[in-house]
Amino acid sequence: MLDMIVNPAASSGRTYLEFHKKIFPLFKGTDCRIHYSTSERSVGEIAGRLTVPGRADFVNLVVVGGDGTMNEVLNGIRDFDHTRIGLIPCGSGNDLARDLGLPDDRKELASRIIQERTVRITDLGETILQDTGQRRLFCVSSGAGFDAQCCAMAGNAPMKQILNSLRLGKLIYLYEAIKLIFTWKSPHAALCLAGAQGEGKEPGEEHFRRFVFAAAMNHRFEGGGFMMSPAAKDDDGLLDVCIVHDLKIPDFFRFFPSTTKGKHVRQTRVVSQRRSSSIRIRSKVPLWVHTDGEAFGQSVDIQMRISEKKLNLMN
Repeated sequence: MLDMIVNPAASSGRTYLEFHKKIFPLFKGTDCRIHYSTSERSVGEIAGRLTVPGRADFVNLVVVGGDGTMNEVLNGIRDFDHTRIGLIPCGSGNDLARDLGLPDDRKELASRIIQERTVRITDLGETILQDTGQRRLFCVSSGAGFDAQCCAMAGNAPMKQILNSLRLGKLIYLYEAIKLIFTWKSPHAALCLAGAQGEGKEPGEEHFRRFVFAAAMNHRFEGGGFMMSPAAKDDDGLLDVCIVHDLKIPDFFRFFPSTTKGKHVRQTRVVSQRRSSSIRIRSKVPLWVHTDGEAFGQSVDIQMRISEKKLNLMN
């Protein structure tokens, strides 16, 4: 049995049309149920209802959507030990699908999922806002600072729906990032990593007078193809942390293009790479935080760590 979770409003309604025209026919003859999210019932709530603890068998969820939809599903699941997930990517960024190397051929992808078996087990991360106690799981990445503020601004931008309808949704993030470059004020931040590895640094607290952002990466890509941590692996029990600091306005325009190929790691004056099971960020001013590209909130005390939960993938 497959339980397919679909957000019909995603991508300005295109997900609904694509699902019925191109995706659902691939599962013809398969024992499956379709669950549509609504304004009253989110995909996370659907996932929670389907994964009640106490089952002896597996629940097989098929997520039709992008990284944001997957994030909502993850945060709704109540029993990871008895849940398997298959992903049909329909988002604008699709960083998870990109890093997993999922085939573009939807027929092949559906065939893998129909087999209803665990193909791989990956780590999950967890982000905690220490001052409020809020927490969210993430699959791809979590960030604090400039990148998360771009996510927050893009999520509320009036142009987003228009660009999504034109299949240009990713441009809203670029547009908001360029605006933010000229108004960004870098705060002082202290970062503490547990069992940190990288650049010969011993574990302990590091201070950045002109902090820009820190991205805790479980996968290599975020933001629709930015290879923020080229060495990240999703099954090593560690987060690859990309810390960006001391960027002047001209530096931004050199830094971001170089991330598409992971070449920004050579800019050691403004980029520090670490590897750790946990990172804690403290700032005197509230920083925006995101999980898998979805703005989560603001905090002056943020922890990102590897979760005890694991993701069973059917892809």
